[in-house]
Amino acid sequence: MNNFFLVIPTRDRLEHLSNLLLDLNAFSSRISQVIIVDQSQISIKKEIEELSLLYPYVLVENERINSVNNSRNKALAFYKEEEWLFFLDDDLRISSIAFEQIIKRLEPNIIDVLIPGIQFERMKDTEFVYHTVLDTIAKPHNFSKGRFRLQVCSGMNIVKKSVFKEAGFYFDEHFTIWGDDWDYGMRLLKAGANIYYQPEILVEHLHAPSGGQRDKGKSLNLALEKQKLYFYFYRKHFSKTVLKQQLYLGIIEGVKILLRSGNSSYLKNVIRGYRMSNLKEK
Repeated sequence: MNNFFLVIPTRDRLEHLSNLLLDLNAFSSRISQVIIVDQSQISIKKEIEELSLLYPYVLVENERINSVNNSRNKALAFYKEEEWLFFLDDDLRISSIAFEQIIKRLEPNIIDVLIPGIQFERMKDTEFVYHTVLDTIAKPHNFSKGRFRLQVCSGMNIVKKSVFKEAGFYFDEHFTIWGDDWDYGMRLLKAGANIYYQPEILVEHLHAPSGGQRDKGKSLNLALEKQKLYFYFYRKHFSKTVLKQQLYLGIIEGVKILLRSGNSSYLKNVIRGYRMSNLKEK
């Protein structure tokens, strides 16, 4: 049954995108439509038309100045009440076995949001050390074991339409280099979603060295932007008391760095980032 709506933002990654689109042929019987939102410098329309794709798709062009979340939101305008929304990055490779495993995990109708595992070297013996409360509820301590979690990768997840609608049916375009996965997961959690990370479903993330949203980060003060988005996330989802606690902790850490090294940039970015974080949600 073709009840999956797929969204793929892309930017200067024609080869990677083409490989992914061909991978999706193995999933074609489940696909209602694939929406590709392109921000490439040169049009890829002709090259995509030459691919032998077994499912309907729409190619939408978007201005390069816009964020990846803006591209995702543009794609959502084509949604037609499909039961599942499937969000993908353009530099993924997905095997036919992975698609079979996705269906198997979703069929019991227990999971609202499914996060497949990203394959990497030494996955089975890699353990994540928690440093914050957010880490604890977001990342698996052992990457080879499934678990419920908060953080949801915007570029690799399958979400049930009912909880996605309850969560607002959008991606917050303020988030640029950091925070969109946290915000997305938090909104789904507030909507009552059962969010599950399943590393047995292995997807290859190629981490393409060029293209994608990495290029947009070159024009930003990355340290300041991250502080701004960090405090914006807390403003949006937590009380003023929690927000102030994070500010004070940041200032204390900045003072420690200043006394230890004489470098005041971290402290300045914390204060400036906090002031800049009072954004109107969009």
